[in-house]
Amino acid sequence: MRAEFRVYGHIAGAPKPVLDRIAQMLAGYEVTFQADGSLDFVHEGLWRDAEADLHAIHEVLGAAGRGVVDVIDHAEWRMTRYFLENGGIRAVPIHLDHALDTAYRSEKGVDHA
Repeated sequence: MRAEFRVYGHIAGAPKPVLDRIAQMLAGYEVTFQADGSLDFVHEGLWRDAEADLHAIHEVLGAAGRGVVDVIDHAEWRMTRYFLENGGIRAVPIHLDHALDTAYRSEKGVDHA
C-alpha cells in the first residue's frame, strides 16, 4: 500500500515525564525515544487528524520544549511544517516540490524550532 498521508515529528527540550505523556498520546504513531532525550514519531498510511494530535501535544508540551512536525498529504500534494515553540504553534505551508530545499535551510538555521 502506498502511503497517502505522512506525519514526521520531533520533540525536544522537554522533561522525560512530559515526553512520556506525549508518547502515550501518540499510540497510533511509531514512537522512538532518542539517546539525546528527544522523541520522534512517524505515521505513514491513511489520513488521520494530525492537527488535532498537534493541539493535544501542544497542550501537554506548553513552553517546556519545542518541536517540528511535518504533515504531508500526497493526495492534495501539500505539506505543512508545524513549529511548536514558545508555548505556541506556527504553521508554514511548504510546496512539496521544494520540501527538501526547505529542510536543508532549516538545518542551516533558517526556519528552525
